[in-house]
Amino acid sequence: MEKNLFVVPTNHVHQFWDLASDYLNNAIQTGNGEYTIDQLKQYVAQGHSTLLLIMGTDNVCYGAFTVQWVLYPNDRVCYVTYLGGKGVFSCWEQFLIWIKNNGGTKLQCSTALPQLIRLYEKYKFKPKYTLMEYTL
Repeated sequence: MEKNLFVVPTNHVHQFWDLASDYLNNAIQTGNGEYTIDQLKQYVAQGHSTLLLIMGTDNVCYGAFTVQWVLYPNDRVCYVTYLGGKGVFSCWEQFLIWIKNNGGTKLQCSTALPQLIRLYEKYKFKPKYTLMEYTL
């Protein structure tokens, strides 16, 4: 079955959120408390993040992720904030094309899970920094 990347327009987030929420909530559980699922939905609905779905030709959602654009003087980076589901990388080339078509020059993400590090390396991600944090 063919799967396609579907970028959810900001004004349609509420219509499609139920397709993504379980996948994204599972991803949030592996994070460090930066978002709740309700906060993420609000962030996407306000246009601070973009929701992307992996949809099959059977109209089933197989995965979802959210991204934010980060602007640097020399790069426009598409930063993956949350990613969940079983079909996310089935639309990898479509995702890369979407990034390029939106002016992106790099793709970044963060994870603390060794199994996800190995998965990202499979898709040619390279470690850039180790994120350190101090909580006040």
